[in-house]
Formats: sequence, structure tokens, C-alpha cells
Amino acid sequence: MSAIDDGRAVAAPPAKKITAEDILGKTGLWEKLENAAGMGGLAVTSLRLAVKPPISWFRPAVMEASSMLRRCTVPLAVSIGVFMIGFGFFVLGGITVVLGASDREGGAVIIGFLREASIWITGMIFAGVAGSAMAADLGSRKVRDELDALSVLGVDQIRALVVPKVMASLIVAPMLGMVAILAVEAVNFGLGPQEFGFPAGVLYSATKGSLISLDVYGAVIRFVIIGGFVSVIACYKGLTCKGGTEGVGRAVNQTIVITFFGVWMLDAFFNLADLSLFPAAQVDFKG
Repeated sequence: MSAIDDGRAVAAPPAKKITAEDILGKTGLWEKLENAAGMGGLAVTSLRLAVKPPISWFRPAVMEASSMLRRCTVPLAVSIGVFMIGFGFFVLGGITVVLGASDREGGAVIIGFLREASIWITGMIFAGVAGSAMAADLGSRKVRDELDALSVLGVDQIRALVVPKVMASLIVAPMLGMVAILAVEAVNFGLGPQEFGFPAGVLYSATKGSLISLDVYGAVIRFVIIGGFVSVIACYKGLTCKGGTEGVGRAVNQTIVITFFGVWMLDAFFNLADLSLFPAAQVDFKG
């Protein structure tokens, strides 16, 4: 096709080809898909570099793990202890008293916290404390052009900065999860007998009768998944932040929002799959 301009034939501009990016970009969905793909790619790259020689992440990972444990242990113990007193005693304990089964409170607590409460409380504390610190650290390096300087020097940013954080998170998250369970049981054994008026031996028997290895293994697996999930999201947001210090703050906020939502979703889907594959865990009580 052509148009007439001052007696001369002028070729019409070619029609623009509409792509999926043009359609999805108007709703912001394309950017979200790009971020999801980038996070998945960062996770795969980090795990690949973690096992590919030379293995240089061990020492910085130990330092990262030490920092995470120092920052997260006290807030986690306080948070889960307060939740245990509020929910375990006043809500769950009150229900068992009304039903005349207060001696089963120990079993209900260990099952409930292993499968639910300890998972998302640990995940939220880990994301809010360690995850935000990782995003802020990498984001501040990004806005100060330190990452570009490392690239000029030929240093692999993922191997040097991301892999130690991811590996440290895979180790620290299960450790924090066990700290959460120990805090729950310490509060329960410390206050439970006085609260409900039965000997500590009854509480011990109910806890031992309800505790099965499947719940413990499932909790550890979930803690490992949550640790890797939080670290990958935090590192990706830190590496891709833009806009100076304001961009760093935005990256930290996005990290917390995404990881909080992700922790809840991971826990829900894992419980669904776990109880579907092992239905005997729903009735396996030996007390």
C-alpha cells in the first residue's frame, strides 16, 4: 500500500506486530512473569555453582550463617513463646478443657506447631530479619556500583555473593525451626502442668504419643525449602533494585511481602500433599 504525497508515492509504514509483551505489559503481568523467571533462574544457577568446583562458598557461608543465627534466634524464641502462651494455652488449651481432654493438650500442641505454627512463624521471622538484611546488603552494593566493579574485575557476582547466602539459609532455616520447636516445648512443659493441673508426666506421655517421625522429617524439609525460597527472593530483589536508596527500600519491602505470602502458600500446599500421601499421619496416635 502507498499514499500520495505531493504527487509522489510514499510507502505506508509497516504495521506493528503485537506481541504477548505488549498485551501483558499493560496490566503489569509481563513484569511479574519476568521476575518469576529471573528468580527461578537465579535459584538454578546458585545451586549449580554451589556444587561446581571450585567450592569457595564454605567460609563466607559460615559467616553468613553465624550472622543470621545471631539476628533471628532471640526474636524467634520470643515470638513463638508468646504465640504459644496465647494460642496454646488460652485457645487450644481452653478447647481441650471444655472437651474434658486437657491431658491431650501436649499432643495437640506438638502436632499443631510441627505442621503449622512453627513453620510460618519461623519463615516470617527469617524473612523479616535475614531476608530483608540480604536484600538490603545486595541492594546497597548495587546502588554504589560495587557489583559493576566486581564484574569489571572478572568476579562472578552469583558465586561470590549469592551462593554463600543461599547455602547459609539452607542450613540456618532448619536450625531456627528446631529452636522454635524447643521454645514451644519449653514453654509448654514449664507452664502447662500448673495451667491445666496435671503432672508433667502426663504432658510428656501425650507429647511422645503424638510425635511421629513423619512430622519431624516434613518440618525439616519445609524449613529447608523456606530457607532457599527466602534467600533467592531476597538476593534477586537486591541484585535488580533500581532508583538509589529509595529503590533499596522498595526491594526490601517487596522481599518481605513476597516471602510472607510464599511461606504461607508453601506450608499450605506441603500439608495438603503430605496428608494426602500419608493419610495415616492424621490418626497415628500411640498415647
